[in-house]
Formats: sequence, C-alpha cells, structure tokens
Amino acid sequence: MNKKIKVMLLISTILTGTWGYFFWKFRDIGNISVTPMYVQNDQNSSSEEGPYGEKFQEKIFMEIKGKEKLPKFEDFPATEFSNNKNIVVDINSDPIGRMYRTALRYSVGIIGINFAGKYSVAQWGCGSTCQDGAIVDADTGHVYPLPSLMVTGFEARKDSRLLIQNPPIMKGNWRDWYQMRYWEWTGKSLKLLGVYKVDLAKKEIIEVE
Repeated sequence: MNKKIKVMLLISTILTGTWGYFFWKFRDIGNISVTPMYVQNDQNSSSEEGPYGEKFQEKIFMEIKGKEKLPKFEDFPATEFSNNKNIVVDINSDPIGRMYRTALRYSVGIIGINFAGKYSVAQWGCGSTCQDGAIVDADTGHVYPLPSLMVTGFEARKDSRLLIQNPPIMKGNWRDWYQMRYWEWTGKSLKLLGVYKVDLAKKEIIEVE
C-alpha cells in the first residue's frame, strides 16, 4: 500500500469517527432550544424604509384595517384551571413527546401553565425560520402536538382558550406572506377558527381560509 492511499484512509477514518462522535453527542440537540425564537433579519431588514424596515412595519401595524375581524382572547375564556407547578410530561402519550422530551420537560418547567387555564405550550426551533411546539396538560402530562409549524412563534394566554400561530411581530422581522392561524382549544385538540394575512398594499388584514 503506497503512502498516498494510507494518508487517504487515515483521513477517511478520522472524518468518519468525528462525524460519529458529534452525531452521538448532539443526537438530542433538537430538544435543547425552547425559548421563543423569531425569524432572522434578511436584506433591507435594518433599513428604516421598505416593507422590511422597522419604522415602516410599526407604521403599518398602527394603520392596519380589519383588526376587528380577528378572534379575541376574551371571547374564548378558559373553563378549566390547575395550580400544578410540578408538571410531569408523559412522553409516551404522543410520538412528539419521545422525540422532543428534553425540550418539553425544560420548557414546561420554566414556563409553567401559560394557556387555557391548565396547559403549557412549549416551543423549540426547527430551523432558522422555523419553530415547532406542543401543548402539555399540567395535570395529566399528556402531550398534544401543535397542528402546524411556525415562523414567528405563538401567542397564548393563561386565561384564554385562543392560541395564535405566527402573530405579527415588528422590528423588520415580519413578512407579508406569513399566515396568522387562530385556534380554539376544545379540551382535546385545536379547532381552526381562521387563517389571516396582511395585505401591505391595502394595509388591511384579509382572511385566506
């Protein structure tokens, strides 16, 4: 075996070993990041002008029409309540529980009950402009996956059964193609109330589903 082949085999062995080590070391890395994540700025996002400028977006959301058509938190009051501060996640209640058990356990331990009186909504990153999440029952630990991925996170309140995916955010991070999904918690699942987006040209919220 000549020297060149030996060197190539050595490099191949090192690379394979390194990849295997990092794959094992970070096999659960998708479970670690659970803090609310927002999309990263891209071109023109730091500018004061244009649709992705901070000042422009602040002005748009102040002038936007059609806000009255959006479901309101106070119209969906919570009906069940829990004071459990020691939430034990039942990771076997849904496949997403086993897949993201670290994220779920960490999130509910930090956030506690933040939705519909007795639930904790957890969120973790699945890419630079992607978040996933699940709802955990504070009393039973049952895990309910969120029905769709998000790009600007979610908004929820402890005293309401309304959950919003992709609520508008400012500071140049929001994009006009983002769809705001409004859901009502029924006790076992989320019922879709409507899907909306902002028409920047008309400065108006429109319903797309």
